[in-house]
Amino acid sequence: MVASTDIKFYVHSNSSAPQLTNNYGCMIDVLDACLVNGFGSQAVSTLTASGTTVTATFGSAHNFMQYQVIKITGATQTEYNGEHRILTVLNANSITFQLAAAPSVSTATGTINVSLPSLSWLKPFGSTGKAAYKSGNENLINRPFLRLVDQLDPAYNINFAKYAKVGIVEQMSDIDTLQNVQSPYDPSSPNKNWVGTGSGVTAINGWAKWYYTYSSNSDGTAISDPNATDANSATNGVRDWYIIGNQDAFILAIKLGLTSNHAFSIYGFGKYQSFFDGDVFNDFLASHFFYRAANWGANNRASYAGLSNNRIADTICLSRRLNNSAENSYGGLTVNGLSVSGQNNVTKSASEIGQLIFSPVQIWSESVFRGVIPFLRWSYQGKPVGNKGIFIEAGEIYLALSTELGSRESGQVFIKIGDL
Repeated sequence: MVASTDIKFYVHSNSSAPQLTNNYGCMIDVLDACLVNGFGSQAVSTLTASGTTVTATFGSAHNFMQYQVIKITGATQTEYNGEHRILTVLNANSITFQLAAAPSVSTATGTINVSLPSLSWLKPFGSTGKAAYKSGNENLINRPFLRLVDQLDPAYNINFAKYAKVGIVEQMSDIDTLQNVQSPYDPSSPNKNWVGTGSGVTAINGWAKWYYTYSSNSDGTAISDPNATDANSATNGVRDWYIIGNQDAFILAIKLGLTSNHAFSIYGFGKYQSFFDGDVFNDFLASHFFYRAANWGANNRASYAGLSNNRIADTICLSRRLNNSAENSYGGLTVNGLSVSGQNNVTKSASEIGQLIFSPVQIWSESVFRGVIPFLRWSYQGKPVGNKGIFIEAGEIYLALSTELGSRESGQVFIKIGDL
């Protein structure tokens, strides 16, 4: 059976991938490439089939990862064209994938190119430093916007930690006209999530945040170091990132520091799987979620990253309440008493039982389990897989990422990146 191409993933090391640097606007570049446009088109030297297995060979290093989804265009024999999941990376210049049936000729002809296709999202509005994205799936009952502001706020210092301010917006008529329900939202302070206040190290800038640079100390404790607040100068350099998703939702993972022992922050947006038939506003936003001054202690910051732990209640923004009333809602995450993911051996270790133990991540809101976060899994064992390791479980492909949890606690999450 041919591998599914529904879930796609992207990584900073892909050819022509936009990079997360210490410059405003770079997160919009990454989201544009992965959600909307696709990227990394490369010419294929040869495309040859043996049965249903196809080998694509390039004239230089392709920089694709095993199990990524690629798009073939330009083959005269159209059965080669379309989206395919990479099954093996033979070497720096060659990959293989599988067709549903043996092609009409064993060697394809034409001017053939391979690229990473987008998640087929839409970007209805955008301006310098601002963007609004929405699902391209027209079968969804509602498709709210992910609004993102990735520019210097007048209240904030350009040398401080950098992040995009993010929020769910139900309706928009242009990039700055926000209508109906927003999340997060404070009716007593409607601009709380979008407009900074104060100045200097006591400036407060945003509420829901997707960070991409912190100060990076030589010991690699960017997130949990109590001395490395947002007010410390962010360090120049390119950060590792992954985006994993489909047409309905995506996960964004960013390694905010520059050394190998830095962990990833895990963010996300889109549809979750609701447990209630009438829950048609089943949209979530996961971010760093706090409203504090720039000099607030960084050793507490990781506690407010919604997809890492359930120690702080209501760190996940939800589109509406369960009864669909026109007001935003919040939730937390919990899985059978597991307070953090991948920090300790809640069960026996993987080495003891020869098995990985993990589970879906549920949203707890309004005193009920409301649904399940897409793609994400919490580990019941203490970092059982190497950081960035990929493994297969029951035909599902997972990426393991080390992540900061709570205060100075390092754990691990698994993210589903595809099906075989």
